[in-house]
Amino acid sequence: MKSEIMKPEEFISNIKTEIDSLVSLYSEGKTGQTDIGIRLEELGLEDDQKEIVLLLIKQAIQESTYNLVCALEGAASLAGSQETYKITDESGNVLSGELDDLFYEQVME
Repeated sequence: MKSEIMKPEEFISNIKTEIDSLVSLYSEGKTGQTDIGIRLEELGLEDDQKEIVLLLIKQAIQESTYNLVCALEGAASLAGSQETYKITDESGNVLSGELDDLFYEQVME
């Protein structure tokens, strides 16, 4: 059975969900079973300090993901090389073309 075609908005929404999920796991410390979460817990930070660190981690993930999406769309260079790439699903349906704008609207604002 063929699944529905993923729209660019859904693709970006899924990326946002993954970022939020990662940050949530990091916030759980050792129980989140991530290296970052474990190391964060080992720092013994106060709750407000931990929250600031988690916000910085989330921002770093968002900014690096945005840069990568922009590079794939040809709106930014990737290590000095600037080209436009086409992202397609396994059926050949094109997802790219507006991902950078969608990412900024859904995640960065």
